[in-house]
Amino acid sequence: MTYRQSILLLASETQQTLTGVIADEIMCKWPNGLPPTFSFKATTDCDVAVLFAFTEQEVLELLPRVLELQSSSVPVVLCCDEFGSINELLEDLDITTLACDPNPSVLAGVLFGILQRSEQVSQLRGQVGFVRKLHENLQVDLDLLQDELETAATIQREFMSNEVQEVHGISFSTLWRPASVVSGDMYDITQLDDDHVAFFIADAIGHGISAAMLAMMLTRTLSAHRYNENGKYAEPKEILRHLNAALLERSGNHTRFATAAYGILNCKTNVLTFAGAGHPPALLSRFGATPTLLNSDGPLLGVFETEEFPQQSVQLTAGDTLLLYSDGFEHALGNEECRKNELPTFLQSMHGFCAHATGDVLDNINSYLNTSLVKSAEDDLTMICLQAKPTMQTLGLAA
Repeated sequence: MTYRQSILLLASETQQTLTGVIADEIMCKWPNGLPPTFSFKATTDCDVAVLFAFTEQEVLELLPRVLELQSSSVPVVLCCDEFGSINELLEDLDITTLACDPNPSVLAGVLFGILQRSEQVSQLRGQVGFVRKLHENLQVDLDLLQDELETAATIQREFMSNEVQEVHGISFSTLWRPASVVSGDMYDITQLDDDHVAFFIADAIGHGISAAMLAMMLTRTLSAHRYNENGKYAEPKEILRHLNAALLERSGNHTRFATAAYGILNCKTNVLTFAGAGHPPALLSRFGATPTLLNSDGPLLGVFETEEFPQQSVQLTAGDTLLLYSDGFEHALGNEECRKNELPTFLQSMHGFCAHATGDVLDNINSYLNTSLVKSAEDDLTMICLQAKPTMQTLGLAA
């Protein structure tokens, strides 16, 4: 059913007999399309109103009706020959004025233009309303998504273990700063028996939810293979082999990669056995000595089926600090530039934090990140710190 716009024709008592004639003339002169309908009783239920008056006094008597129509967003055309002192007021009210006896063609054209403009305004208002409603719905969806992401981040934190207290003078701490809500980085520190503590760090390639899900899959696989069928804890190279197989098995049509490092520290003898899978080298910082990088020769997880992950051992001493970290710190703590025979600046920064720490190294690094320009980093930042309690002799070397 086609909507026909309505025109209110309102005149003083002396002119009311003319409104029917004027309506007929408007219909005859209507420029285009279906003519509107007409109403002759005072109402605001119309699309445009035409008011007729002979004198300024009659215009004044019609003003309350004009204001009522305008408050209802109804355009008004006022036809009169004597506006007198209220002409400026009518201009301020944006009232269209015509002669008391307007030419039917002119009046029809003016009304047609007003109705066309009103229709466009109505359409625009409808579109604005639709966009506003769409925005509200999107905001609800975004809030729901944010809540789900925060829940996922909470679950992710719960999957990561860091409940190991000091063991034989070796302390353990972690730093985890997702670039967004969830992270593609994961860590795990687990005490295997009275003397041995295992630590794991992984960085799934990519960002966001997909990387976070991949990292959690690796963590679950780690938990399932931490001990072999004889109840003995698995060697680092075996753990990485299991993780690689699990990643290849679940890749489907999409290739997914991850870097990782796994180590086991005998806290009684301070012998560290570790293996890596394309992960950045760990930094071994010693009092009064040049820091050492513990490189791992293993390939990325999720690339080759038959690759091995060589493991090696290193003897830690009192006062040593070992840092394992994910990508991103090369921008957060400096850069990768370096002079001949020197480490990149970000590794020198790490060594500086270790050498000058009076407590937990990662507390100092986290405080620095909170106040630095990179506190909203582009990459996830994760770090594991192993600290061997210093002796009086090592403290003397540091001094």
